[in-house]
Amino acid sequence: MVNIKKPLMRIFCYIPTPRIWKSSIVARFLDINIEIRGTKPPEIKNWLWDFDARPLTEEDKIKLADKTSQGRTGFSIKLYKTDGFLKAHPYGTIPAAFSSDGKIGVFESNSIMRLVARLKKNNNNIYGSNPYETSRIDSFLDASLLFAKSSQNYLLSINNNSATIKIRNEAKEAFITYMTGIENALKENKKYGFITSKNITLADICFFCELSLFYREIMPYEKSDKITSIIKELGDSEFKLSLKHFHKLRKHPNFKIDSKKYLDSIEKKSA
Repeated sequence: MVNIKKPLMRIFCYIPTPRIWKSSIVARFLDINIEIRGTKPPEIKNWLWDFDARPLTEEDKIKLADKTSQGRTGFSIKLYKTDGFLKAHPYGTIPAAFSSDGKIGVFESNSIMRLVARLKKNNNNIYGSNPYETSRIDSFLDASLLFAKSSQNYLLSINNNSATIKIRNEAKEAFITYMTGIENALKENKKYGFITSKNITLADICFFCELSLFYREIMPYEKSDKITSIIKELGDSEFKLSLKHFHKLRKHPNFKIDSKKYLDSIEKKSA
């Protein structure tokens, strides 16, 4: 829960994951309540994928024995998904957000984050103050998608000991492309220190969360000494303003609640 008010939406996903932080951070800025249900990635196979997501009972497993589906990205096991879940989420993936009555599904972390911002009319310009600002923010969110895809492939390959130089180089190229755009935007808006305007917007939140997820790659990869950290290779000077912005956001109370334990753990393991 973000606060004690009635939840305006529910999200089901494995946790912790920075991509869910996008929504929880926005919810804190706007003082609205969202409910997040989930468990650690290895345990998600033992959960019912549904609006009423919960740990599976033996009765659930019997009822849904003929409705299991093979997991895709990140999951190689069979998963228990209800008809209601698949109706709301035609791609059958998580994170999976639902309207408060469970009838409408919203998928993809950036779209879910946008939904949270739209749930409050006076959203403090976190999603722009006019159509032009909102569309500029959307441009940064869309630009993050290629990086996010390459980042996910790279991190999953590290997790299952299948990383190759090719996968690493593709992730490196996507990282450089994405960070170059962020760096350029921060240079143009140096007076205020944010990506698109005078204040924190969804563009800043998305940037922080995607880089937090990618930050895992600074941990040593034991299988091959050829797969070294991209972030460490490029160093602090390559994207100076972007990294400074990342660490500034990291200290903000609305970011720190989600990120402190996660990022501190990564840094401890990579020391």
